[in-house]
Amino acid sequence: MKSAEQSKSDTVRQYVKKHPRATAKEIVAGVKRDDGVDVSQALASKIKYKVRVGGANKAASSNDSSKAESIRQVAEGMAKPVRPRDVIAKLAEQGIEASSAQVSQVLKAMGMKRRKRHRRPAMVTTTVASTLSLESLLAAKKLVNQLGSVEAAKSAVDALSKII
Repeated sequence: MKSAEQSKSDTVRQYVKKHPRATAKEIVAGVKRDDGVDVSQALASKIKYKVRVGGANKAASSNDSSKAESIRQVAEGMAKPVRPRDVIAKLAEQGIEASSAQVSQVLKAMGMKRRKRHRRPAMVTTTVASTLSLESLLAAKKLVNQLGSVEAAKSAVDALSKII
């Protein structure tokens, strides 16, 4: 029977330690049979999951956290900007395998999120041919022939623009 000090959760935890492969239904039935305690299937499932993650699979979860910690340490030791592929290369030298997505997420959580490049707005260019008519071009050609060179024609047009 359940002692007055032991909670339902503690009772379920003890049962799960003895029967780690039991389903939630089996845990509910076993706790009722062994200790005479009614527990919900939701509680049994929740505790079973917590015990499994915290106990038997602790090596896997600590592996993940140590990998994230390794990513943080490598990133902090690198010059800015820190790129995921550079971090992955450093980790590979240490024998740690990490995906680009995982490195990106850790860097983002560290506040090293990637900044978007801002494009310069495209300049609106109009071609000379679209703004000048054939008559204007022929007049410009005639002016160049009269003055002797394109440079002389340009300087004459510049001087004219200052006067006008």
